[in-house]
Amino acid sequence: MHVAKALIELGYLPICPLRSKNLEFTQKMRLSLEETPIWDLTNRSSIRNVFNKFPDICAVISCVASRTGGIKDSWLVEFELSMNILIEAKSFNVKRFILLSAICVQKPILNFQKAKLAFEKKLQLSGLNYTIVRPTAFFKSLAGQIKRVQNGKKFILFDNGDRTSTKPISEKDLALFIVQSIDKEERKNKILSIGGPGPVRTQKEFGEMIFKLLNRPPKYFHIPSGIFKLLASLLSPLGLVSTKMKDRAEFLRIAYYYATESMLVWNQETKQYSAEKTMEVGKETIDDFYRSIIENDQTFSKDREQKLFD
Repeated sequence: MHVAKALIELGYLPICPLRSKNLEFTQKMRLSLEETPIWDLTNRSSIRNVFNKFPDICAVISCVASRTGGIKDSWLVEFELSMNILIEAKSFNVKRFILLSAICVQKPILNFQKAKLAFEKKLQLSGLNYTIVRPTAFFKSLAGQIKRVQNGKKFILFDNGDRTSTKPISEKDLALFIVQSIDKEERKNKILSIGGPGPVRTQKEFGEMIFKLLNRPPKYFHIPSGIFKLLASLLSPLGLVSTKMKDRAEFLRIAYYYATESMLVWNQETKQYSAEKTMEVGKETIDDFYRSIIENDQTFSKDREQKLFD
């Protein structure tokens, strides 16, 4: 939705095929469902119909991603469905293919990360001009605990709260960066890891910001990150006979990853995450985002997989 708005603001005509009927999207964009075609990504002929209907498409921006992080869903969406789009985009020789990826693919141990990397590789070898954008954490994914703190509950920390850090980025700033990449020659055939304007902050510092804005003394509840790894190992044998248990073990591994790995550029030489090497873009800050939610008593819906890490 933010990408579509950025396209309009910069003078492009966005074509927004959806995987399923999305009333929230069409209402906010002031579109009817008739104006927003349903794009069956499992069917290449359906994708081809979109290109045939709009033969002057200058770029493809793919924000397709698994909603659950499950093993089968990750490979189906992150790789197979993305490949369907790429194959058709290549046949129509689009000017630029821009892929929204994720900064966490730098140290791939999870299926959704491996699927993302597998498609990144295919895109790089496709012959199309591409830009791969790997953002850090979104503001929204770091705001889930505001309501619980407002309700008098403790802020949840993994371990001591300073094991991970990031430079979060707003969805609006990310969308603008993505759209601007259509015509920027210096971003052609590049993988770009980006964060917001900084500074880099730890999980505990995000909690401190929320308590300060609410004018309340900090109260924390510590969860050892190792519990996720232990539970995953206990469930893994059940995954041999149950797909559901296999996915649950994967979800726990995802939780452990986000509880222990920073969302910053990984410096392969020093074997450390680097705030300095994480490019800062945009103007919106997490401080202002938190303030706007608290002052306006704002609530927002979150993806199921994001809720796991709040």
